[in-house]
Amino acid sequence: MTIQFKNKIDLNELLKKHGHSFDEYVTMQIGHDGNIYILFNKNIPERIDGMFVPTESNSSFSVLALQIDWEDEKIVSETYYPLGIHKMNYHFIQPVPEGFLLVSARCSYRKGDPEKNAVIVDHEGKNIEEFCLGDGISHCLVHPELGIVTGYFDEGIFGNYGWTEPLGSCGVRVWGRGSRDIWKADRSIYECYAMTVSDAGDLWYYYYDEFKIVKTNIKDSREMEYDPGINGAAFLIISEDDMTLIMDKGYDANDQLTVRKILYDKLGDEVPVTFLYQGEDCNVYPEAIYGSRAAFVDNRNGLFVKRF
Repeated sequence: MTIQFKNKIDLNELLKKHGHSFDEYVTMQIGHDGNIYILFNKNIPERIDGMFVPTESNSSFSVLALQIDWEDEKIVSETYYPLGIHKMNYHFIQPVPEGFLLVSARCSYRKGDPEKNAVIVDHEGKNIEEFCLGDGISHCLVHPELGIVTGYFDEGIFGNYGWTEPLGSCGVRVWGRGSRDIWKADRSIYECYAMTVSDAGDLWYYYYDEFKIVKTNIKDSREMEYDPGINGAAFLIISEDDMTLIMDKGYDANDQLTVRKILYDKLGDEVPVTFLYQGEDCNVYPEAIYGSRAAFVDNRNGLFVKRF
């Protein structure tokens, strides 16, 4: 299958325009509203021993919100939000009615006093509410009806940073505000490798070590399980009509995409995907995904957006 991009956005110029460089780039995420959010940290802390992510940053954060025309695949407007100095070392950004949800991937237990690694801030960065979503978060999305959806990597499931009973031990959770428990996955998950919420509001996740894809309706806990026959995939895209799945080929082939038809309780045959821009092959990798929307980047920091 060949997929053509209509437009290309220069990420280098975009960051420069707003006074930032990739040294300050934390993450890019898509919100349930279809906007792209880029989170910056003026002083990203170095990893401990080159491996472990510090829980605290105590530096200045900001957000660049991009309103996207998903039909023409271009930016409609840009809004920049300086959020001021914050204590935690945040890695995730999602829109909420009051402003933004910021979440740190790591948090320590500290002898019964867990760090609050999630905060709701207004558009000026003022803290509205702080709470804990647990350590070892690999994925975080907000859905207006479901709540805050989190997936965890192994240290958040089995414990580290002082946790003996990790909040992420179930592997995938849905939260309400203030750490209110809404839903937990009920299967043996060693790590959540990929996760998204479809346009229909279903939670999709892919986990280690069974390498199964699970579609869950949170409201009635109905599940569908799919075996893609791929080990170590890193992302899932679910088409707008809920009929097509796009994922990568897994370990050592995360840059190779494949399309599968969703045939109720099973997946159709793999079809390789090729991307084109202006008639030429375009080697891209997904930088952000939410349901049917995805933002891709190439090796020259070109940004491409597509709704499937």
